[in-house]
Amino acid sequence: MAGYVRYIDKTRDYYLSQGYDKPYQWAHFEEVPFAPLPKPLSTCRVTLVSTSEISIRGQRVEDESQMGIVGGAYAIASDLPASRLYSPSHSFDQAATTLEDVDAFFPTTRLHEAMAAGRIGALTARFHGVFNAYSQRRTRERDAPAVLERCREDGADVAVLVPVCPVCHQTISLVARHLEANGIPTVVFAAARDIVEHVGVPRVVHTDFPLGSPCGEPNNAQQQREILEIGFKLLERAFLPRTTLQTPFRWSKGEQWKDLVFTPEQPWKSGEVEQDWLRKKELYKKLKAEGKV
Repeated sequence: MAGYVRYIDKTRDYYLSQGYDKPYQWAHFEEVPFAPLPKPLSTCRVTLVSTSEISIRGQRVEDESQMGIVGGAYAIASDLPASRLYSPSHSFDQAATTLEDVDAFFPTTRLHEAMAAGRIGALTARFHGVFNAYSQRRTRERDAPAVLERCREDGADVAVLVPVCPVCHQTISLVARHLEANGIPTVVFAAARDIVEHVGVPRVVHTDFPLGSPCGEPNNAQQQREILEIGFKLLERAFLPRTTLQTPFRWSKGEQWKDLVFTPEQPWKSGEVEQDWLRKKELYKKLKAEGKV
C-alpha cells in the first residue's frame, strides 16, 4: 500500500521540472497553540471555514484582488443548502476527483445533520471563506484576524476548517493557529497531511484522498458523516497540539492517482487554467510592488 502523498516534495519537484528554480518556502512553527474544548460538544456553536472559493450560484466575486493567490476573507449564510453552493476553483486534483458534491470539501449538509441529531449544539449564522495567499504575512496579519473577528461576532465555540489546494492547506493552518491562540478550538480536515503538520496545527483529521475531497468521496454521504465524526471525537479527546488522526478510508478507484499528481505527465494546471493562474501571479506581483499585499 502506497504511503500518503508528500505534497511539499511533490510541488518542489514539479515546479523545478517546469523551470522554476526557487522552491516555495512553506510556513513552519515549532510552537503550536492549543485551546481545549470549553464545554461538551453537544452544547457548542460550530462554524465552518474553507479555502474552497465557496460561492453562491448566480453570484460572483468581482474584486480580483481577492481571487486566489492574493488572499481575502468573506462570509456566507450558513443556512444556504448545498444545492445553492458551488466552487469555481480549479486548484484540485481534476484528474482524480470532482467538486460537484459540495459536501466532499465544504461539509455544510453533514454539519446541519449533526446539529439536528444533537451531536453539536448549534451552527453559527455565517460560514467563512478564505482565499489562499502566497503571502503568509497577509494571511497571518489580515485574513486570520478577520476570520477571528467574525467568529467572535457569531459566538463560535469551535471551528471546523477545510482546505482544498496545497497552498490552501497552509492558509487554513495559519488561520487555525490564530483561532487557537485566541481561545477557539479547531480541527482541520486535510488531504495534504504533510503541509498542515509542517506548519503546525493542534488537530488534524487526514483522509488519504485526492486534493478536493478531504471530507470524503463525492456523493458518499455515509463516509462523509464518519469522517466528520472522527473530527468531533478528536475535538473531544485531544489534549496536546499536533494530534493527527488518520482515517481508515481508501479511494474507491484505487491509488494510481498518487503516482500522477504533480508530475509532468499530469500537469497541475494547463491550457486556460494555467493562463488564468499566470495572470493572477502577475496581479499578485503588481499588488506586492504597490505594498497592498
